[in-house]
Amino acid sequence: MNTRKSLLALSLLAASTLAHAGGEYSFANVSANWLDWSDRTTQQSHKQDFGYLEAEGGLGAKWGELYGFFDIENPGKGNGNTEGRDRRFTTKVVGRYNLAEVGGVPVQLYGHIYDTRGNGPADRHFFTQNRVLGLGTDLSFGALSIKPFFGVHNQMDALMPAGSASGYNGFMTGYVMLYPFQAFGQNLMITQWHETEFNRQDKFIGAYKNGDRPRVGQNGAIALWWTPVKEVTTGIQYRYADQKLGSTAYQNAVIYSIKYNIK
Repeated sequence: MNTRKSLLALSLLAASTLAHAGGEYSFANVSANWLDWSDRTTQQSHKQDFGYLEAEGGLGAKWGELYGFFDIENPGKGNGNTEGRDRRFTTKVVGRYNLAEVGGVPVQLYGHIYDTRGNGPADRHFFTQNRVLGLGTDLSFGALSIKPFFGVHNQMDALMPAGSASGYNGFMTGYVMLYPFQAFGQNLMITQWHETEFNRQDKFIGAYKNGDRPRVGQNGAIALWWTPVKEVTTGIQYRYADQKLGSTAYQNAVIYSIKYNIK
């Protein structure tokens, strides 16, 4: 079995395991997605639109929560293609452990690992891993759920043959927001994730084209999801980034998704 098929099989197995794991809740899905950068973003950064397959799952219990996803970007492509058209792999795992409760509000130990890697043209292999450790909480206002966090940011980068860097890279704060609701008899949900990095270090920023070294970066997406039947969810996301992703320009895209819900 080739590498792509092996990774996809492992992703499906992981999603299925999360779907059937014990806890107060659990979910899992696999999806097909298309990310369409705006014309301005493509002109400024030369980023290419791409499709990706994703396996996603999560569970929650009295001890806390666990969430993760695995993406295969440009799944039909090989290594060493034109820059932006190579096959890439992205993984994220988020954990929240309930430490205590203050005034009815949970205090959580928060951690996440984000990992992306791929092989570009001329053997330009790249690897980036972001690790955040800190505190979080879980706030509810009726159907609205907001889960903020704040932590120390540790990063490891490698771009071959250019070099590598690792170590402390400032701090990161952010949140995940979920708001399920019904309209016209349909099950809908608005979600958002947002991250702000600050006090970033020179060795990770590098010199952008205009010589700037931005210390603060914004990154996130807001989405509307529709679940017409329990097995299928479709959605549209507005993806944005500012002072991030190798550019000081504001970047944005639309992501179209269709999910098969395992549970």
